[in-house]
Amino acid sequence: MNTLTIAWITLPFFAGLSIYLLPKFSRFLALAVAFSSAAYALQVFINQSSLTLALLDHFGVTVMVDAWSGYFILTNALVTAAVLLYCWDSSKTAFFYAQATILHGSVNAVFVSADFISVYVALEVISIAAFLLITYSRSDRSIWVGLRYLFVSNTAMLFYLLGAVLVYQASGSFAFMGLSAAPPEAFALIFLGLLTKGGVFLSGLWLPLTHSESETPVSAMLSGVVVKAGVFPLVRCALMVESLDPVVRLFGVCTALLGVTYGAFERDTKRVLALSTVSQMGWLLVAPVASGFYALSHGLVKATIFLIAGNLPDRNLLELRKNRCPQPSGFLW
Repeated sequence: MNTLTIAWITLPFFAGLSIYLLPKFSRFLALAVAFSSAAYALQVFINQSSLTLALLDHFGVTVMVDAWSGYFILTNALVTAAVLLYCWDSSKTAFFYAQATILHGSVNAVFVSADFISVYVALEVISIAAFLLITYSRSDRSIWVGLRYLFVSNTAMLFYLLGAVLVYQASGSFAFMGLSAAPPEAFALIFLGLLTKGGVFLSGLWLPLTHSESETPVSAMLSGVVVKAGVFPLVRCALMVESLDPVVRLFGVCTALLGVTYGAFERDTKRVLALSTVSQMGWLLVAPVASGFYALSHGLVKATIFLIAGNLPDRNLLELRKNRCPQPSGFLW
């Protein structure tokens, strides 16, 4: 189990490098990585297995895999596979598939991490891969949105890293459990970084623009799985440190209401979906124990809706109301 887990974690990064060397097989390699993640998650469910693997004993760097994290891994696998199949006959280059594969692997790394430093490294790789995907079209608008995403993400991670250092000073470990012995400042800094990264409460209002202005496949990945990489450590900490649970739930309720409120006044289809994601991340925090299954259902539904919305003739809801969408010939009501 240990060897299989390590091989599975490193596979996406090896495949991402291989895509540059074998660009003709880029789609197949990327899809194979997604399927491997689905198979890994399924064997976790079937065997009802759990794994805790200490990589660096003195620093608390730990890999933790259980049925709960399996739901998040399966979500990542299915959403990535759906996006790859959506792009299958498009003109996407090997560069796109390589970055999508690296993004997939980095998100998986967050879902199996039980320490703050591993999460930090994985989230930083996610920021770089997401930035390259957001700016894939190389338009002025996409470059501006991508740079904005990178700047906000890196700033949030700076606060997060300071909090992680405070946790290590207080407990001598980067493990999530160390947060129980850390000062309030550490809790506040880590929360600020993760809330921003996961699109939670007021700090999440910067995400809808990024999701709506990205290409449709990228929007589906960002909203379907990437935001969950910021929420996952919050939920894991709430499950491990009992004193954090009420705080996480409170932020969850506020986020759920905030996303719905802003979404009710929005007229852009993709921004409505992005604000809906903000709201749904709140519900993930409200019920940490059930968050795995909820993340799976949300990821599949939201990615599907984003992929459908990308084929609409217009993004403005008022224009869509005036002009009916074209129907395939022979379609019967």
